[in-house]
Amino acid sequence: MSDPAKRGVLIVEDDPEIQYLLEMVLKEDDRELFAVGTGAEAEVVLARESIDLIVLDLILPDMDGRTLLSRVRERPDTSSVPVVVISARGGVEIRQDCYALGADYFTEKPFNPDDVAADIRARLERTRGRDRTALIDPVTGLMNRAGLLAECDAVGTDFGLALVQLDGFLVVSERWGWEAAEGVLRDVGAALRRAVGESRIGRLGGGDFIVFSPNSSLEEAAAVAGAALDSIRALHIDDPDGETLRLTASVGVVIGEQADTLDDVLDAARRRLFQARESGRNQVVSEDIDSPRANRRVLVAEDDEISATILLHRLAKEGLDVVRYANGREAYEAALEETPALVILDVKMPGMDGFEVLERLRRTPSYSSVPIILLTSMGSEADVVRGFQLGADDYVLKPFSPIELSARVFRLLRRGRSVFAV
Repeated sequence: MSDPAKRGVLIVEDDPEIQYLLEMVLKEDDRELFAVGTGAEAEVVLARESIDLIVLDLILPDMDGRTLLSRVRERPDTSSVPVVVISARGGVEIRQDCYALGADYFTEKPFNPDDVAADIRARLERTRGRDRTALIDPVTGLMNRAGLLAECDAVGTDFGLALVQLDGFLVVSERWGWEAAEGVLRDVGAALRRAVGESRIGRLGGGDFIVFSPNSSLEEAAAVAGAALDSIRALHIDDPDGETLRLTASVGVVIGEQADTLDDVLDAARRRLFQARESGRNQVVSEDIDSPRANRRVLVAEDDEISATILLHRLAKEGLDVVRYANGREAYEAALEETPALVILDVKMPGMDGFEVLERLRRTPSYSSVPIILLTSMGSEADVVRGFQLGADDYVLKPFSPIELSARVFRLLRRGRSVFAV
């Protein structure tokens, strides 16, 4: 067991050299370091030890780091523990994913060890003495993800849920630093509390807030969301440059049923939030503006029958037109005959592996704007980075969450290829 007099720091990094480097720069007398190379090992440490901060590699051999981040935020004992994400793959979209899931800081490899060490030192100092088992977000005083999960599990009726995302918050945090961004979050949290009542508000992470309305109709939940948006618009915040920052937000509103999980309801709310963002931001969307899934074809190349069955069932449930091939060469030839809206490629397939299919498709002009997701059990950083270099837009590690995969499919269908894509 860990020494209670020391601050516990968990390093989750599968590269031995980077793991050693982090251990060297983070080693201090008042800390106890725990270094592991997989998500499963990290969960064992989290269950056994008292951890005050987590340094998380995004590409792990057994799971996507974003999956582990989500689990960390859902556990009451780790819900408020700072998480510093380190990734070989950057870009605005992946940063947004991590901040939305509750990351406190994001840096790309190669990173400056001294900068990371200084950031971690400051975060540990700010969290000294903080209750690590609370269901409260330490920045805003609202419910955190674990608190929201408990609220959702306890509710005995259908409920309205509004997902509120501050427009351009990532730019604010990167331009003025996280300390200034936390001040913005506190102001927004206070405004929301005044507008709709503290007991029904939470913060997921980054600039994402939740307005939770038990026993509410869609119209009533939308009205509450409108009041929340008005309170954000009314804020006048002085930025570090001395200018007044005017905030807006995009809001997606849905009704959750008593038997629904929080992930399912958030997934539905995020879809409407995307519609609000894509149609101009600064608005509440409580009904589908259009359906990006209707009549959209997704080509799946997957030879494993179990994985394929899970994929096809979930995507068909979402209203997508899914075609599946168990052979890489057959999938490639079918892709040339008819261009789908999105492609999901298993890496290990007979006929032609996923890397080769990906590389060939990206050389085909009609696939310059088609999003492609890699589905793989090969969790090494080199494999994932190779996929991105060949033109993948995202990756999903097996075993995968059907909810998470469908959310990523929907996001790419809505947004198209990243502007940072190779």
